[in-house]
Amino acid sequence: MKHVLLSILMAFYMCITVVMAQSDAPVSGSEIAYEPYSATNPEISAEQYLELETRCNDNSARFIKASNVQKSSASVSLGWPIKAASGFTDCEYHFIGAYVDHNAATGAVTDYNCESNTYDGHHGTDFAAWPFGFYKMENNYVEIIAAAAGTIVDKHDGEFDRNCAGNKLLANYVIIQHSDGSRALYWHMKNTSVTTKAIGQQVAQGEYLGVIGSSGSSSGPHLHFEVWSGSAANTYIDPFAGTCNKINATSWWANQRPHTEPAVVKASVHTTDVVFATCPETGTITESNSFTVPFQGPGLAPGYAKFYIYLREATVGTTVNLSILNPDASVFASWTYPVTTYYKNTAYQWSKKLPTIPGDYTFQTDYNGKKCSSNFKISNSTDLKSQFSLSEIKIFPIPIKETSTLKGENIENGSYKITIQDIAGQILFCSEINIDNMSINLDLPTKQLGAGYYLISVETGNKRIIRKVFKI
Repeated sequence: MKHVLLSILMAFYMCITVVMAQSDAPVSGSEIAYEPYSATNPEISAEQYLELETRCNDNSARFIKASNVQKSSASVSLGWPIKAASGFTDCEYHFIGAYVDHNAATGAVTDYNCESNTYDGHHGTDFAAWPFGFYKMENNYVEIIAAAAGTIVDKHDGEFDRNCAGNKLLANYVIIQHSDGSRALYWHMKNTSVTTKAIGQQVAQGEYLGVIGSSGSSSGPHLHFEVWSGSAANTYIDPFAGTCNKINATSWWANQRPHTEPAVVKASVHTTDVVFATCPETGTITESNSFTVPFQGPGLAPGYAKFYIYLREATVGTTVNLSILNPDASVFASWTYPVTTYYKNTAYQWSKKLPTIPGDYTFQTDYNGKKCSSNFKISNSTDLKSQFSLSEIKIFPIPIKETSTLKGENIENGSYKITIQDIAGQILFCSEINIDNMSINLDLPTKQLGAGYYLISVETGNKRIIRKVFKI
């Protein structure tokens, strides 16, 4: 993978590059393709397919006959297999990393729409969490749900969920057999997120199955969704109907979505540049919904903040309209971005001067007739005490490493208690510090910690936050 001027976030099948700008000058983005898989290095190995077939057939014979579930002659109608978790507020949350490959020739690929969004020998559809896939995974933001009702004929959990390479590791997964005898595989789930329902139990369409993760042979959090028309892996179909789908003539989706879906996935305001980390790191997102004036962000001109948009499959020749709206919805500032190059997904950012009058503002985009926005608050320094929130305190990097730091700006002065516990609740570190300059920058003793999950808490008075972190 070639180097770029900035740190790169390795998402599934691609990375994002953002060209930084300290003024109002336009910026540009670029995509770096990353395709670790092939017919000889697949997400699911031949040995794993054989094992899955055997397990599913055995369980189907045991449970489906026993429960008198009759095979239907009608084929299933699939719903979308992922959804945003309750409370998740981004405008979108994923992109299609790869469709089924319909080109039998080695070294050549064709998806159902006669395009190339696939990889050699791919038998499923890959739904990648984006942007900041591992952050979404950590917070359970993208859920995997049953595309159709049926019986669980196999499931597995407990595998490491931060894998970043093509290999033969086993994933966390669920396999469901439908009333017509077809099966759906849900692969790469987050560790411990798999449904508690047992093999042999029924699930309804839309029912929770797990969370998108990066277990098994994977390069980032995504769902590998694969459909078999029968009981063997070689009966796989492509649920999308199209000119180059020679496997099945009709769509299996209740409502088939377009091959490309141009959208602003997310619009957000940041205190400084985002750091896009490579897999399996989370990166430094730097997003904020509260700014105190006078504001000075690291590396920025006084009074400026960073405004980011994350685009999916934006169409060349279209324009993104961007604006900062005042509390009364009038325009504080506006600009446009003309799309000149197609990217599967990419990010762009601008440095813009913040308003100085206290109030609730909106950063809004308008693209293809759809709006995507985020709200942020402007406060005076004299209002710090009333708007103080521990949520301003962040831990860097995520996942934590040998050296990790607790950071926060515009923090209320006073005494704070910092605690690190293991997942069982045993206190491994406890310290009290006094803040007298409205900021915190504390090196945490994470070098002594082994790999695994930990709880880091910060409390003062009756306020407390707890962050669940992972050390690799």
